[in-house]
Amino acid sequence: MITIVTAGDDPIIEQIMKQLNKVVEVLKVVDLTETHFLDRETALIKVHTKPEHRDEAIRLADIFRAKIVDSSPNTYTIEITGDIEKVEAMIHMLRPLGIKELIRTGRIAISRETTHTASPRREPALLKT
Repeated sequence: MITIVTAGDDPIIEQIMKQLNKVVEVLKVVDLTETHFLDRETALIKVHTKPEHRDEAIRLADIFRAKIVDSSPNTYTIEITGDIEKVEAMIHMLRPLGIKELIRTGRIAISRETTHTASPRREPALLKT
């Protein structure tokens, strides 16, 4: 499955969907525009870690619920997953430390499930005594 997040008016979105449907390997195209969905992005950020910046990098990773997935004497590689605003905020906060390398997945999305009850809720019957 490939998720594409794009912006455009209805004719543009319709054209994108038509073009994707022309590709032989595509089995189904789903437009999540009118649905409730979750979207996330993952980034791997390699930052310089001078001795005076190591604690700050660890603190920022903790604040953003990110993980330090690799370390060396000179760098930390931090993995962060979240909405675009969260990833952008983390990148912004790490810039003063010195970002050596940055890799981003781009947005991925999935529709939310709707919750249905098996039968409609009924009020209790009024009993006469």
